[in-house]
Amino acid sequence: MANDFRDLAGKAAKAVAEEARQRGGFLTLNDDDITSFLASAVEPGEQVLTFAAVTPHHDCPKVPRKRKVEDGFGGRSATRKLAGAALGIAAVASGEWDLGDPRQSTALHGGLDSLAGQLRIHYDPVTNGCEHVLALTSARLVLLRIRSGVGRKFGPALIPWWAHRAHVVASRPHGTTGLSLAFADSSWITLQGGSADRATALRTAFPDAPAPWPGDRH
Repeated sequence: MANDFRDLAGKAAKAVAEEARQRGGFLTLNDDDITSFLASAVEPGEQVLTFAAVTPHHDCPKVPRKRKVEDGFGGRSATRKLAGAALGIAAVASGEWDLGDPRQSTALHGGLDSLAGQLRIHYDPVTNGCEHVLALTSARLVLLRIRSGVGRKFGPALIPWWAHRAHVVASRPHGTTGLSLAFADSSWITLQGGSADRATALRTAFPDAPAPWPGDRH
C-alpha cells in the first residue's frame, strides 16, 4: 500500500513539474520582490530593518495535520491542489506527520503553543505554494507569507505570525547560513537556508547567547 501511495505521489509531482515546464518554470523571489511585499504588509510607520529567506531546520518536528493552519488567502487553484495532494500523499506514506514531543527535538524547544512552536506551525500551512521570509522591523519579528504557485504571479502577501522584538531574547549561529532564535517563553527554534549575510544580519540584531539553552541536547 505504501508503494502505491508513493507511485501516486510521484505521478502527481510529475504532472506539477510538467505544468511548470509548459508555463515557463517555477517562479523565484528576488530581494526587490521581498522588500515590496514587506512594505505592503507591515504596519504604517513600521520600518523594515532586515530579512532572510530562512526555513525551519530539517530536524524540526513535523506539523501534524490537525494543527495545520490555513494560508490566509482563501481557496486553492487546481495546480496548488495537485501539488498539495502530491506532498500530502508522500508524507502520509512516509509517516512524517508524527510530531512526537517537540521538547525533545534538537532544532526546536517548546510546545505547539509556544512562540517557537507557533512559528514552526505557520511556516507550514495546509495549502502548499507559499513562500516565507522572516523579517525584522523596528517593532517586531515577523513571518511574511507570499502566495505563489506554478505559472502564476506572486502575491498577495500577509503576516501570519509575529513577536515583539523584546520577546526575542537571544540568538546563536548554526552553520554558515543558519541561526537559532530564543524567545521570552523559553522556547527556541533553529532556522536554515538563504543568504549567509542576511542570516547573520538577522542573528546579530539580537543578543548572542551561545549556550546553554533550555532543552539543549548534544
